[in-house]
Amino acid sequence: MNMDWSMNTETRTRHPDTKPGRPMLAVAAVAMSVAVAGCGPRDPRVTIQGTVTLDGRSLSQGQVVFMPANKSLRAEGAAVKDGGFTICVHKGPHRVEINAQVEERRDAGPNAPPEAGIAMRSIIPPRYNEKSTLTFDVQSAQDKPTFDLTSDK
Repeated sequence: MNMDWSMNTETRTRHPDTKPGRPMLAVAAVAMSVAVAGCGPRDPRVTIQGTVTLDGRSLSQGQVVFMPANKSLRAEGAAVKDGGFTICVHKGPHRVEINAQVEERRDAGPNAPPEAGIAMRSIIPPRYNEKSTLTFDVQSAQDKPTFDLTSDK
């Protein structure tokens, strides 16, 4: 499967020979494999559950990534579904990124294939992902991070 993406300021444009929704499925599959694998008895990580809202409403779908302040530890990601997520992370401070995209259809011109008119648009402002200032200090499995995001600038 060819997933050739080019970055535009707030949009990602899909290469014509890719199918809509595939990148989101790939991210969700990776996130779910992390959630399913879970934290085992010898794993130093803890499983926490949290919530994400955008403009007061539960984020229907997206991704959350916890990046440990300790650079020797790896980042962990999970799917957000119906405003909730479960993620297995190391204890300690993390920088958090949250992403969500919607598919948009655009006029691609009279001779363009139908797929040329499909683009993905981020619904989460950059201040919550690539320029994120969100943080969370994980201390135990009882932690319940809540991220209340707003789309206004």
